[in-house]
Amino acid sequence: MNVIFQYQTMMQTVLSGMAGNVIPAMQTVSYVVMVICLLLGIYEAYANGGDTRQLAATVFKYVVVAFVVENWTTFFNDILNGFNSIAQYIDNSYGAGDLIKDWSGQLANNWDSSGYNSIWQLISNGGAAIVNSLEIAVAYIIFPIAGQIFTLIYVFWGAIVFAIGPLVLALAPSRMVNSVAKYYAQNLLVWNCWSILYALFGCLITAVNGQSISATPFFNGMSSVSLAQPQVAIGLTSILYAVCILLIPVIALVILKAEFGGVGGALVGLFAMASGPVSQVASGVAAAGASLARGTTSGAAQGGVGGGGYKNMSRPPDPTPLRDR
Repeated sequence: MNVIFQYQTMMQTVLSGMAGNVIPAMQTVSYVVMVICLLLGIYEAYANGGDTRQLAATVFKYVVVAFVVENWTTFFNDILNGFNSIAQYIDNSYGAGDLIKDWSGQLANNWDSSGYNSIWQLISNGGAAIVNSLEIAVAYIIFPIAGQIFTLIYVFWGAIVFAIGPLVLALAPSRMVNSVAKYYAQNLLVWNCWSILYALFGCLITAVNGQSISATPFFNGMSSVSLAQPQVAIGLTSILYAVCILLIPVIALVILKAEFGGVGGALVGLFAMASGPVSQVASGVAAAGASLARGTTSGAAQGGVGGGGYKNMSRPPDPTPLRDR
């Protein structure tokens, strides 16, 4: 496994431990599930009038899934290494490094050198500065915690994806339940893209020279207590980085899966609300026109029948033929 970030080291340890204990048991259960789904897929092909194409697809999926489940650890590591290689290439393009590890180290060194002195200067400058001192103290705590939370989420979610993979993929041969396998494959790709988004975020921070604690480009021009302004800017930057790192799973879910249904639904509802009165008026006019047309047609038809009856009734009788004398 390619390891370029600190949280991936923990992931490698977890995968190595699960590969020898958990995965063999999951593979044994998966083989039984695969046979059941194969029989179910054959029955589905028979129920569809003996569809030979569906039967061939069922058998093909069974063979492919059996091969993947048998070599699941290698298959999973190959996918993970592929995405990590992309993340490493992106990270090396700017020399970003590991943002969580580097920024946490700089925070620790900065606190040891001038943290206590800056806090004391803030407190001595008045009551309003105490708020800034609390903000700095919180920032120095939030960023390391955010980094550990992201590591825990990455490792926990990756362990689940790795453990249940054989069991979920075993459902693929049957059309009735293979949607679960498709959804799992999609989530597997989304989870692997977390490292790519993390590398992109590190490159963004490096591009604006924000990886150095002495630069702090985002809050460097803010007005604050003069003697402690660098510490305030460092604290706010740490909070900003922590929020962005914790948003990586959300960004991967929304953007990479293109789940914009809520926004689209809101836009459609707004358009329907705005065009509702116009459509109601148009519908009313159309209904009135149709009713008038039906009434005219009906009247004309009735008039035609009535006129014809009146004409027939008012026509003088035929002349009486003369009788021979």
